[in-house]
Amino acid sequence: MKAFQILLFIVLFSNSYTLLGQKINPIDTLNCPISQNELLLDKKSFASAPPILLRVFNEDFEYAVFQLGKRKGKIYLYFKIFTDNVCVKQKQPLALYFKSGDKYILKNSFAVNCDGTAALQLKRRDIKKMMENNINSIKFFTLKKDYEFSPNSKDNKQIKEYLNCLKLYKVRKQ
Repeated sequence: MKAFQILLFIVLFSNSYTLLGQKINPIDTLNCPISQNELLLDKKSFASAPPILLRVFNEDFEYAVFQLGKRKGKIYLYFKIFTDNVCVKQKQPLALYFKSGDKYILKNSFAVNCDGTAALQLKRRDIKKMMENNINSIKFFTLKKDYEFSPNSKDNKQIKEYLNCLKLYKVRKQ
């Protein structure tokens, strides 16, 4: 009987030890649409989430893309408006207005450009703020005109999902 108990103990201990040894990657448990290809950005690999298309408030044919990406372990927000000759302000091109009434300004990482693009490196507090709140409107500041966008609940859900996925995603070196 004693030998049976010892054998049973060894079998149970070895099974639980093998289960603990298996590492489950948290990103595998999520349905993440993150993609990475062979293209390089400034000689570095990058990964990106699908773009979210936003229409300019009170305009019929003006759109912008809100896209999240990751490079060198840092998460970026790429925002591009599809209007000709739009010069983006350098210091504070993007303001997020949350449903709670808070206003949050994101600072541009790149110099002034006139192709309508802003690339913003998101800090931990930026990501936390976007994860905890729903965005009511986005204002994009340019030198000539300011543009406003109103993401819907589906867009807010996707933004949070993409941020969560990118936080867990490891960019593979090519």
